[in-house]
Amino acid sequence: EQQCAAIPSDQKNTLKNPFQPITDLPMLPEGGVGPSLQKWLRDNPLSSDGNDNNTNYDESGKAYPTCRLPSSTSCNTTTYTLIMMSHTTSRLHDFMNPLLVMMETWPGLTEVIIVWNSPRETLTSMAENTDAPSPNKKKADRNREIQERQYASQLLQWHNNSTHPLRIFFSLENGLENNLLNRYHPLLQPKNEAIMYFDDDGPFWSKDAMITSGFELWKRNSDVQVGAFPRNIRYMSQRMKDTGRHGVDSSIQAIASNARGVDLSPQTQSKHHHPLTFTPICRNVTGDTVEYNYFVFPDFDAHVLLPSGTFLHRNFLCFIWHPAFEELRTYVVTHKTYPDDMTVSTLISHLSGRAPRTF
Repeated sequence: EQQCAAIPSDQKNTLKNPFQPITDLPMLPEGGVGPSLQKWLRDNPLSSDGNDNNTNYDESGKAYPTCRLPSSTSCNTTTYTLIMMSHTTSRLHDFMNPLLVMMETWPGLTEVIIVWNSPRETLTSMAENTDAPSPNKKKADRNREIQERQYASQLLQWHNNSTHPLRIFFSLENGLENNLLNRYHPLLQPKNEAIMYFDDDGPFWSKDAMITSGFELWKRNSDVQVGAFPRNIRYMSQRMKDTGRHGVDSSIQAIASNARGVDLSPQTQSKHHHPLTFTPICRNVTGDTVEYNYFVFPDFDAHVLLPSGTFLHRNFLCFIWHPAFEELRTYVVTHKTYPDDMTVSTLISHLSGRAPRTF
């Protein structure tokens, strides 16, 4: 708010083309997650009392968790959990073979969670179907149907084997709806601090990319989202472009300083000579807007990461589903583009005070 209030009048309302919404859904309030957290802490003072319990209760008796940000590094971590989400057996053709390769050859993979957003019967009925495929289908389609049944059967066999690292989380049986954010739900209870995500249709990056590069980068930046599928936001006004360039320069200097052993944790950033800052949109004051750049995958200047091929600390699951951010989750499921990817990335960056890291 202070940054927005200090903007000179000649930098306000400079855009020639006004914003054209693609939906009648109201915009989210300005200020990022800050106002939501402030409102929550004001309305639920018990959530800020500093106790060591994992659960608190508001005045109405409703329980809510105590969330804790992860440490900035997790260099001693050697294992990770893979989470994939799906809802239809047709996607089994996309991820079963890559999944098998990961489980057999990727070091450190000790747990696999398949988040299934459809009824259990969609899997069991496919696995138990012994009818011959329709002769009216093409041979390739008949073979695909048979293969789909085999995949469903194999997935359920792994799940039913208590010694196997894979388990299926049936969302509907755990009180959840079909929601893209279910893969980030605390009810999954991953065993490892490090979580690796892939979409059920990929892309599935190589072992060298994910483990040699991605996992090692996450160990050194465990308080941010780390990934290989970046997108960015295009600033439309000259003010935001200039501010953004200054932020990039500050980030580069901060990262260079970190290589020399400077602590860049959120607790010490304010004391650092290159503090990391956000670029405020200030829509209400300046009329500024931004655009989601989905035309390129920028290795540098990334603002958000698409989920496939990302690493995330499990502590962030508590924040993503905390009652304080219910407005964000509602926005994701009601917006016609279901923007779970940019929502999760932006929320994590705002909480950590750091941009995502890419490899």
